Amino acid sequence: MERIVYEQDGGSWAVIRLRLDDGGTATAVGNLAPVFEGERLQIDGGWVDDARFGRQFRADKSVSVRPADATAIERYLASGVVPGIGPAIAARIVERFGDQTLEVFDQEPEKLLSVRGIGRVRLRRIQERWAEQAAERSTRIFLQGLGLGPFLTDKILRAWGDDTEQQVRDNPYALAASNEISGIGFRRADQIARQLPEWAAESEARARAGVLHVLDDQANRGHCFVPHERLIRVARELLEVDDDDGVRRAVAGLLGEGDLVSEPLDDAEVAALSARGSSEAEDDPTAEHGHRAVYQVAFLDAEKRVARRLLKIAATPAADGKPGAFSDHRAAKALEWVEGQLGVKLGSDQRGAVGVALSRKVLLVTGGPGTGKTTLIDAIVRCGQAVSARIALTAPTGRAAKRLSEATGHASMTIHRLLEYRPHSGGFGRTTAYPLEADVVVVDEASMIDLFLMDALVSAVPPRAVLVLVGDADQLPPVGPGAVLRDLLASEALPTVRLTEIYRQARRSLIVCNAHRVNQGEPPEGMEVWDEETLRDFYFIDEEDADRARNIALTLVSERIPARFGLDPMRDIQVLAPMHRGKAGVSRLNLTLQQRLNDGSGGRAVGDYMLRAGDRVIQQRNDYDRDVFNGDVGWVLEAEHQGALVVEFDGRRVEYDQEAARHLSLAYAISVHKSQGSEYPAVVVLLLAEHYPMLQRNLLYTALTRAKKLAVLVGSRRAVRRAVANAAPMRRCTRLARRLSERPRLPSSS
Repeated sequence: MERIVYEQDGGSWAVIRLRLDDGGTATAVGNLAPVFEGERLQIDGGWVDDARFGRQFRADKSVSVRPADATAIERYLASGVVPGIGPAIAARIVERFGDQTLEVFDQEPEKLLSVRGIGRVRLRRIQERWAEQAAERSTRIFLQGLGLGPFLTDKILRAWGDDTEQQVRDNPYALAASNEISGIGFRRADQIARQLPEWAAESEARARAGVLHVLDDQANRGHCFVPHERLIRVARELLEVDDDDGVRRAVAGLLGEGDLVSEPLDDAEVAALSARGSSEAEDDPTAEHGHRAVYQVAFLDAEKRVARRLLKIAATPAADGKPGAFSDHRAAKALEWVEGQLGVKLGSDQRGAVGVALSRKVLLVTGGPGTGKTTLIDAIVRCGQAVSARIALTAPTGRAAKRLSEATGHASMTIHRLLEYRPHSGGFGRTTAYPLEADVVVVDEASMIDLFLMDALVSAVPPRAVLVLVGDADQLPPVGPGAVLRDLLASEALPTVRLTEIYRQARRSLIVCNAHRVNQGEPPEGMEVWDEETLRDFYFIDEEDADRARNIALTLVSERIPARFGLDPMRDIQVLAPMHRGKAGVSRLNLTLQQRLNDGSGGRAVGDYMLRAGDRVIQQRNDYDRDVFNGDVGWVLEAEHQGALVVEFDGRRVEYDQEAARHLSLAYAISVHKSQGSEYPAVVVLLLAEHYPMLQRNLLYTALTRAKKLAVLVGSRRAVRRAVANAAPMRRCTRLARRLSERPRLPSSS
């Protein structure tokens, strides 16, 4: 390695100049860092002719081979590979030991004391760093010998550090299970395992790893359990074995040792699974495990705690004089008072909901757009404030919490912040032992709450407090496991109000009307050709070709919508798509939108994107050190490859290092799932045949309800019809509703 042309700050991408063994030279690019001048490399890859930089060798895999001759060794040591050794000391070391220099470092480091400039203190630092490098070099060679490239090798080393090789040898399948290591699925982990002698043969350990992977994979799809026979079938297919005997033994072993638990499914649950086309109904009901739900222990425990805690809150009397303890007469007086405060006449269902919140302990509220959910929350907050109740307002995302605060004038925060999440320990400060100091807890956008977040929330709510959960059960389910709001409503075990009346102002909106039409299985109105003369808030542009649809979206965002409606393309218009992949997927849309709206040179390479000043970006994981959360949208202020990466979130400057920046993505376009909890002045939604796997009624409904002033659908009528007709997305495997409904039922206020 002659010299480093470019090395990404904190990353693995590098451009290096090489002196080849045949005497020639070459430029290599790829995930090569860290590299040092004089280092000898074996690089696998292929030649490419870059339009800007000419002929280069694109690296797929790189293995460090220690320099062998004295000249290369001197350059290697002088490059800074070992702190405390600069060019002058490197020259003296090689002059003293020649080609045997590296053997001295490995086997007889005390001999380095004979070199002028190296004393005991410096020698100790050299030995420590050399040992660290030797261990990392050995681990890199081990991982790359298993077929892993530099990019994945870097990820694994960042996640597991010094213990990497031992962890891989102990359980290579943990690579697929780790949340810290993306890009390795079970099949890749299985390929790695087959190269290790202790994992090479078909074994129960391999079968157990396959079973656990199936459960993890199903959890990532939202399921809390897997039916026993489906688990056997999917694991057998994953492991590619001829019969299921080994898989059955693995499941039985995991159940017997308590790593997994199972419960019987009743006839209604089996029928529901059968209606979904599950093979569960075809299995022999007299089999040893019959119709059973197989859980990971944490999922079963969380479901039980949520049900138990909710019922306890509902049954515990509220403090005298506080919401939850009002008499019917006092609640009626409070309703008259709050209507005067709001200056509006509440609808009958809103009045009923406020009355329940004042006289009962738990309330579920669900309703679509325009049905007055925010006004209802404001009324409950004002009634609570009038009697000096301590009120906690919260929502799953920062954007939803901010909107709630603006609508009510009362402070609101994310659920994680309310519960005082502790990122380093992974737990919450607020628990059953240290509950929230609140008399009323109101949660908005409750449809986004998954099982484990609900478990944490209800554990922190004091038994005497009122708990109000508000959300739209017809939206997409949460990203995480479970379907909590739907389950709570389906159980019919808790007081519930369904808001159905669409208020006058909302009735004038095609967005609101079409959202409700879609939810009722009817196609949207206004799907005629775009009419430039008619100003309305919903349009449809018919286009079946994905490339042309993407170009139409670009023109809408950059030209037509700003010109017709006066909206800022960078701040006011959000493009939504069902999927990340494809010609009209989020990834491709972001690249083309960036090119149209913020093209330029320079910037900072982050993942698949080059971020530039002015780019709209989205945070993809919670970062508690920077106080930035999953789904937060910001704008890049500074992005130079040698300088800082600075992003503005709600007027606050946040600086990123290269590691933290990996969780940023361009956000000119985002998925419909990622848009939950947000509202935008305008949305452009792409719906095409290539999105077929995701075309569901609740996805189109969710997309439309993100728009406040304007919604434009771009796509094919066939795709829209498919989405509207597909009203039965896969039911998530949960038993929370069953656990609640098996308890004594509380009177409903539906």
